[in-house]
Amino acid sequence: MGATRGSLARPRRLPLLSVLLLPLLGGTQAAIVFIKQPSSQDALQGRRALLRCEVEAPGLVHVYWLLDGAPVQDTERRFTQGSSLSFAAVDRLQDSGTFQCVARDDVTGEEARSANASFNIKWIEAGPVVLKHPASEAEIQPQTQVTLRCHIDGHPRPTYQWFRDGTPLSDGQSNNTVSSKERNLTLRPAGPEHSGLYSCCAHNAFGQACSSQNFTLSIADESFARVVLAPQDVIVARNEEAMFHCQFSAQPPPSLQWLFEDETPITNRSRPPHLRRATVFANGSLLLTQVRPRNAGVYRCIGQGQRGPPVILEATLHLAEIEDMPLFEPRVFTAGSEERVTCLPPKGLPEPSVWWEHAGVRLPTHGRVYQKGHELVLASIAESDAGVYTCHAANLAGQRRQDVNITVASEHLCSEDQGEVEGNAGLGVMDRGFPGAHLRPSQFWALQAKSVHYWESE
Repeated sequence: MGATRGSLARPRRLPLLSVLLLPLLGGTQAAIVFIKQPSSQDALQGRRALLRCEVEAPGLVHVYWLLDGAPVQDTERRFTQGSSLSFAAVDRLQDSGTFQCVARDDVTGEEARSANASFNIKWIEAGPVVLKHPASEAEIQPQTQVTLRCHIDGHPRPTYQWFRDGTPLSDGQSNNTVSSKERNLTLRPAGPEHSGLYSCCAHNAFGQACSSQNFTLSIADESFARVVLAPQDVIVARNEEAMFHCQFSAQPPPSLQWLFEDETPITNRSRPPHLRRATVFANGSLLLTQVRPRNAGVYRCIGQGQRGPPVILEATLHLAEIEDMPLFEPRVFTAGSEERVTCLPPKGLPEPSVWWEHAGVRLPTHGRVYQKGHELVLASIAESDAGVYTCHAANLAGQRRQDVNITVASEHLCSEDQGEVEGNAGLGVMDRGFPGAHLRPSQFWALQAKSVHYWESE
């Protein structure tokens, strides 16, 4: 039945769906929606990558990125591309962490954040092979444990391969123990047979790398001959003595033998005819007396231990020698000038030393008349500098010398009947050289401008 006229009507209840739709019907704006959100992904060190982010909103929104909660600044390597974040080269140090895309409506202040995203960066980096145990190379002894570490690192954890002198080593081979987790190679115990150059390589999903610096392991076997004293080349004069020193050590003591270059053994009991004056001492030294040219050559000292190859050392015996010196031409210099005379040293072994003398006195290395290297230098030459200068050259083979006559010419006034220059009687230049010089007393010199003329008297 209907309600009685004039009574109050009960209030009507709206359906639940109508209540939910009222805000939309009233014109309220919709929320910011992410169409595409960034997702975690694998990446390779140094390669390109992209974190995608797309936003739908009723108004203009500002999109930016966070890394571990801090805003990401654009660089040439990492920058926003639209609303996405682009990486020209992923960096395992700078790009590790959590990225988040943020959209903000600057008018309403509404803000929305995407899901977190991160990179699983794969990489590998080379490093050296180093000694882990013992603490130093000086502590490496035969029959002790030696551990080497390969400093190649990467993600995911690389698989390692060890090499000795370029040959791959396997776990358990020749007392080798390989630990990929610790990146170690253990030699237990280490012996002379383990000596060599150790290197390593590693690979993972990123790629492969090999050790940047290798390790040389040297374990001496006490039974191997080792050099204590090596012979040196010797230069001696004829009929002088020559001595070579040579020593080896080993346990038990090694043998030592001397050979001449024609493979002739040298012993105190049996000596070849050309080495009859040779003596081998108990300490391994070899003495040659009254050396002759036939004794010159290569001498070999050979040490042999109980184990291991022979150790061969060589030294050469040279006989000192010196050749003759070339002759000097007499020299004529003008007073007041600076002049030089070069002494070419003769060929010799060892190289001869050279010096100049004048009047039996060795010239100094500075002054007005002095020696510079192999040169005789006369600065502002004077008449008193005329004379004989001697160049000496000497070594173990002896001494050579060569004289040079130096004549100094200077201006003098002469009598009218002795000559004239351009009609000027009595002006001339005459020889003031050392007696025996190539100018004869009958020769006279005249100075005209920068040229010098001479004539002979009748």
